[in-house]
Amino acid sequence: MKITILCIGKLREDWLKKGIGEYLKRIERFVNIELKEAESFTDIGEKYDYTILLDEHGKELTSHEFSNLLKKLQMTKRNACFMIGGWEGMDDVLKRKADYLLSLSKMTFPYQLVRIIFLEQLYRAFTIIKGINYHK
Repeated sequence: MKITILCIGKLREDWLKKGIGEYLKRIERFVNIELKEAESFTDIGEKYDYTILLDEHGKELTSHEFSNLLKKLQMTKRNACFMIGGWEGMDDVLKRKADYLLSLSKMTFPYQLVRIIFLEQLYRAFTIIKGINYHK
């Protein structure tokens, strides 16, 4: 399984870059992962087996429910693409084409901060799957 995280916009803050780098390094122990930045999702012509959009109107999952979703994707050996929009949010066409809409919270977060929050949850999910003592 490979996970690709597609993000709109470039990170500017060094502290976010450092934190994101740390979580990517941790997650690489469990799965092949790649983070890509682009100006728009139309800039990215690749196809993915399973596309998950992070959207405020998506389904909210507990950490255990999210780990179960990842486990199912791993079992089917499907490559997953998580899409994180920019300050304008997500296009309705993309929302309709996505396989799954996922919400991190009912609250609104800065789009650049969402990256590190999501990566932490991704790391947490893999530690749950592997039985590593991280999630309490």
